[in-house]
Amino acid sequence: MKKLFFLILTCLFISTSAFADKTRFTVTAPKVVALGEQFRVSYSINEKGSNLKLPSLKGFQILMGPSTSTNMSTQYINGKRTSSSSYTYTYVLLSETEGKYTFAPAEITIDSKVVKSNKLTIEVVRQSTKNKQKGTHGSASAQSQNITQDNLYIKVNVDRKTVFMGEPVKASLKIYSKASNVVNIEQVKEPSYQGFLTQNIERKTPNAFQGENVNGEIFYTYILKEVLLFPQHEGEIIINPLELNCIVQLTAQARSRGFFDDFFNNYKNVRVPRKSKPVKIKVKPVPNNSPKSFDGAVGQFKMNTTISKKSVKVDDAITMKVKISGNGNMKLINPLEFDFPADFEVYDPKTNQNLKNSAKGMTGSTTFEYLIIPRHAGDFTIPANEFTYFDPKAKRYITKLSPEFKITVAKGEGGVSNTTISSFTKEDVKFIGKDIRFIKTNIFEPIYKGKIFFGTLNFYLAYILPFLIFLLAFIFNRKRIKENADVAKMKNKRANRIAMKRLKAAAISLKANKKEEFYDEILKALWDYISDKFNIPLSDLSKDNINDILVNKDIDKEMITDFMTILDTCEFARYAPSSGSSEMDSLYQKTMETITKLEKNIK
Repeated sequence: MKKLFFLILTCLFISTSAFADKTRFTVTAPKVVALGEQFRVSYSINEKGSNLKLPSLKGFQILMGPSTSTNMSTQYINGKRTSSSSYTYTYVLLSETEGKYTFAPAEITIDSKVVKSNKLTIEVVRQSTKNKQKGTHGSASAQSQNITQDNLYIKVNVDRKTVFMGEPVKASLKIYSKASNVVNIEQVKEPSYQGFLTQNIERKTPNAFQGENVNGEIFYTYILKEVLLFPQHEGEIIINPLELNCIVQLTAQARSRGFFDDFFNNYKNVRVPRKSKPVKIKVKPVPNNSPKSFDGAVGQFKMNTTISKKSVKVDDAITMKVKISGNGNMKLINPLEFDFPADFEVYDPKTNQNLKNSAKGMTGSTTFEYLIIPRHAGDFTIPANEFTYFDPKAKRYITKLSPEFKITVAKGEGGVSNTTISSFTKEDVKFIGKDIRFIKTNIFEPIYKGKIFFGTLNFYLAYILPFLIFLLAFIFNRKRIKENADVAKMKNKRANRIAMKRLKAAAISLKANKKEEFYDEILKALWDYISDKFNIPLSDLSKDNINDILVNKDIDKEMITDFMTILDTCEFARYAPSSGSSEMDSLYQKTMETITKLEKNIK
């Protein structure tokens, strides 16, 4: 009966887990809203359910809902048909009370089982006095037309300004806009981060403008990039300013506006340069009372030391692994130096790293693998070893101790004695038990007496062939030198080849879904093509003079428009929300076609 009970319980657990993995029930809403603002809350689920129960939405009034929408999709992959569906329940809410609210998960019933969504957090911010004076209808328009450092600025945010040597700083490059009218970002010049070792932070969600409470006001913020900075020296280190241009969409001013004006593109784009303020980071030295085993590791770590076997024969290999895991400057941790017995041959340790950069820092593990070969029989000991790191939170040194390993080495098949000869080095004992070398058995042919090489055909060919090769190489080299002398002609000749090489690199990035690298390669291909084709340094090129150059060369207007459109698309896409693979693929094909057409039309 007990076995039957546990069997039923296990089946129920497995089926419940499978159901939980299969069903996804999520809620989405703005993180920050203004007091008195109407907004939408959407609950989405990938299975058809019933009896949706919302949590108590205290502080909000439900104006409308739920409005239900269904999305069905079917795909054929390798001849197999897969279909998916999603159901969305949307509510329109009105914020009535200022504050930050966290609501319990909603519940819905699917196949007699209750499924819960994730929690919902919304912050309600009271509008500032300035915004109220401008009026509800005209505030956004007025801010759009009057762009200042107060309503559009950029900033390098750091999570701390005082750190210990080796402790990371998280830096976020961020745009703040009072109105949601920033449509593009270009000419981004990142800080140089001089004095830091940098590691990019992988973002789980694609970049997008999101509402945020900034000193009691709602700003639309956009994170360009997040970086971990590891200081390389003590003292004050300055993070240089971030520079970029924001393309802001403004309503075009007109004497009179008609009812249908808003249905047309009655807007203009304005380029707004912005520059952040420099950021000072104070790097303190770690306390000077460090143990001898401290080698610069800073963070919170664990150490685990294992050995493959403790009983072996002479010349059998042993593997010892030291795994250090945790959070800190993992890449700067050096292998531990063990006091191995003199009778052991030890190879340089192999390092394996499994690291991840996140907002919490550099996490993961570093494993050092030591290959050990005992050369004598007997009982040996690998003594314990210390790993010391500095914990910046506890502000003290912490030492982890590896275990002591007892190794028993038996005689090998050759019957090597277990007598230890301490005067021999590792190199001296490599051939113990193998002092008789093998006779070489290479195949060779003897030269018969009376067989003379002089005067034979091979003899003359040995002189004539090198002379002919030298002569051909000389002629080819003269031709190459003559062609290289004409720099403009060489650049013009190789322009298309280099552009195609760049596009091949872009294709590799496209297959790997590396968005930034893909757009960078496309941009480099276009700029380098124009530079080489017309012998103009890259520093002298700009979008305006590229357009003029192509016009002066009598290039078709449609080709010029395609070329400039590709440039604009790439510059925007590098910092805009992630593009789909289909869009990137079509852009790649369009670039190939445009460069091919230009090559045929440029004389």
